[in-house]
Parts: sequence; structure tokens; C-alpha cells
Amino acid sequence: MDATHLQVDQQQKGSQQANSYHLYKLQASNYHELIDYPFEIAEQEKFDFIIHDNEHQTLHHSFYLSGKQSANLGRLQQDITQICQTYVDWLGDAPFDDYTFMTFASGQDYGGLEHINSTSLITPRNDLPNANEPKLPSTDYQRFLGLCSHEYFHSWWVKTVRPDVMIDVDLRREAFTPLLWVFEGFTSYIDDFMLQASGVIDKANYLRLLAEQINRYYQTPGRGNQSVAESSFDAWIKLYRTDENTGNAGISYYNKGALVALCLDLILLKNSDGRYRLFDVVKAFYTQAKQNDSKRIGISSADMGSVIEQFMPLAEWEDFERRYVNGVEELPIEALLIANGVKIQANTKETADKHVPWGMRCNETPAGLKVNRVMRDSLAARAGISAHDVIIAIDGIKADTKQLTTLVNTAHPVECYLFRRDELMCVQIQPETTTKVKPRDETTGMTGAVPPHKVSLRLAKEDKTLENDNEQLKSEAGWETWLNVMKR
Repeated sequence: MDATHLQVDQQQKGSQQANSYHLYKLQASNYHELIDYPFEIAEQEKFDFIIHDNEHQTLHHSFYLSGKQSANLGRLQQDITQICQTYVDWLGDAPFDDYTFMTFASGQDYGGLEHINSTSLITPRNDLPNANEPKLPSTDYQRFLGLCSHEYFHSWWVKTVRPDVMIDVDLRREAFTPLLWVFEGFTSYIDDFMLQASGVIDKANYLRLLAEQINRYYQTPGRGNQSVAESSFDAWIKLYRTDENTGNAGISYYNKGALVALCLDLILLKNSDGRYRLFDVVKAFYTQAKQNDSKRIGISSADMGSVIEQFMPLAEWEDFERRYVNGVEELPIEALLIANGVKIQANTKETADKHVPWGMRCNETPAGLKVNRVMRDSLAARAGISAHDVIIAIDGIKADTKQLTTLVNTAHPVECYLFRRDELMCVQIQPETTTKVKPRDETTGMTGAVPPHKVSLRLAKEDKTLENDNEQLKSEAGWETWLNVMKR
């Protein structure tokens, strides 16, 4: 979009001094261009940096930061430059000549939106790097870098390659597609992956970020009721209209989409003996877009198959799609990670007992414990407790968070008195020891118990229990192939 800056001198009445004011003019050639170039009127701090493509062309980047903050801009410039250069190294070039990050620092707000050659971000100011930021970014700072990585990748993987229904979109009505898991899911997998590929974070921290995605997936019972394709299609009516039953009824195409992308990446690596992976699929689509007259393409579910079959047998992709994209089978996350030299540790007690007692989320009020959500098939659900109930007494004692935590592991049935609207009710919680628990998986250490479990990940080379050097070398080779995409 063309911009013009004029400085105008205006003679003040009754004064020999001239006042200057600034006039900015923006002009777009059409409405779609107008809404795809955001602007901000604010006091801003700025830095610039250069990225080089594979043809040694320079791509100018600018980073603007507004809002009250005291960020270490030198550190931010260093890290953002590494991340952006890694993307261009992988994809070869960029669909833009210059790029702008526009960020507003606030108290708690968080999010971003991609545009044709820019992104508009909002972040908690505490997520920005401080003057004493350690060499390894803090957890909060990693979150901001992940946001920048996510929106930057969208220049290729949304603005250039996008769902077919969003090419010539009518903005007056919804554009339904089952492919949002591809665009937001792939991006949600690749954004954190590229933080470690660029060297901004180490592999241990990447595995921590990946474990967070896995834990969120396991703690969402709705993954067994809604496919990731259905979640994509229903985005217009469900994604931003959450209620107390959202976690029981469905799954996020961001979250499950990222883990579907992980599984597809590892399956591609396995089936091709390390030659191909998800990154090759993305690059193949981008290459198609560059060959198109408009330099962008829209894709359908059929197009996914036609490109992926270049890297794995079509029948295997169709089976994967049937089971994990259009179906609700449990993703083979653990088996694939173990095969690639990543050890998984499960902690069913920490999450279930401390954060989701009896499978319900509550907050303490003067009236008692107000139930906000009840997980499907949890102890609370089996007892008949519902969202919006107010628990006033547990085993004859006034209910509060401390008492609930104390009694959650009790071996005997517990009586709960609660109000549902204005009706007093009594329900009985049957502890897990008196109910049937699904068998424990000896390979992963996980159970199929209803309360959500929590996992942590580590590289096999850190595991001292491996029996022989050959197994050690085999496991290490697995994660080396997976995590070092830039060294292929």
C-alpha cells in the first residue's frame, strides 16, 4: 500500500513562529488490500534487521513496539533475526520484499493476526525480554517468540497457500472449510519447532513446549467426540463461543492439529528412511504457489492427498486421514516419540489431584465451591455433579478448596451437599479405588483413567537406564533426524 508523509508549515495567527504538523496519507488499490495493511497511531520504539534468501537477495524487516514496556530490544532483535532467517533458509525465499512486526505491550492480552507482509501482535509486557534476560529465554519470553514465529510463518502458510474457499472469499458470509487443522495445526507445530531449529531455545525446552501441547490434548475429553476436521468446519460457530461443556464436546484444531502434524511428520520420516517429512510437504505447496500467476493457491482435502503421495504411499495417507483427521482415534503420539528416541514420563496424580479434583474445576465463593466445568466420565460426573452447582459441604464440613484437596484421595465414599439453582441436593462421590480403572500401559507408564494425566519428555541420550550402547545410538539417531531439520 502506498504511503505519503508530508510536513506542513502553518503560520500561527499573531505570531512570527511557524508551527509544523505532520500529515500521513495511505492509499489502497482495493478493499482487500486496505484491510490487509494494518496501521497504528502510537508512540513506538523500532529496530530494523535484514534477512537473506537463498539467492542472496536482502529482505528488509522492521519491528515496532508500543505500549508501556521496558523490553531489551537488542536481545529481541537478535532472537527474532535468527528465527526469521531460519524460515527463509528452509523455504528458500519469501512471498514479500519487506516485513513488519507491529506489537502492542499490555497487561495480560495475548494474540496475533497475520497480514500480507506484516503481523499485528498484542502481548503481556512481562513476555518481552528484560535487561537481564538469560541466554536461554525465560518461559514467558519463549511464549512471545512462539507467537512471532507462528504469525511469521503464516506469510507462507495462509497468505500464500490457503484453503480453496478463502481465495475469492465473500466477506459478507462464512467460508466453511475442514482444513483449518492444516493451516493453524501445521503452524502450531512448526512455530515452536523453529525456535529450537534456529538455536534460540534448546531441545529440552522444545520438548517442554511439545509436552504442553500433549497435556492439553490429553486433558480434553472432547477429543473422542469431535474430529479435527469437524473442529475446523465448526470454527465459525464454536471456536470463540466456548461454554462449560466445550472441553467435553470437542477439540481445538490448533491443539490437535499440531499433534496430527507431529504424527504425520514422524510417520513421513519413518516411511522414507529419513528422506522426507512434513517440511517437504509444506515446501511443495509453496513451490506450486510460486508457479501460479497470482503467486498464491487455494487447496482442498484432495490436494492434500495429491501432494502428500509424493512423499508416502497414497493408501497410507488415506488410512491416516480416515483414522486421525476425519476420525477420532487416539493419536499414536507416544509410540512415535519413543521410536524417535524421546522418553515419556507420565504423572497421573499431579494433574488429577492438584488441578482437577474429581474431574471438576471449581472456584471458591462466599456461598461455597462453584463448579465451573465437569469432565466427561469423571468421578464428579458419575456422581451427578454439574457445572454451575455450588458445593456447600463435603462430609459434613463447609466446603472450601483446602478441604477438597484433602479429601480427593480418600478411600471411602464422600457425601457432597450442593445447591443446584435453589434446590438442595446430596450426591455421593465414589473414590477411584472402588471403581474400575483402565489398565496401565507398561511401555509409557500411562493409564486410561478419566482424570487427565500429565506427561514430560526427554531425549533418550539423557536416560541412564538403557541397557546397551547400540540401543543408545539407535535412539539418539532418531531424535537427531527429527529435530535437526536444518542439517538435512
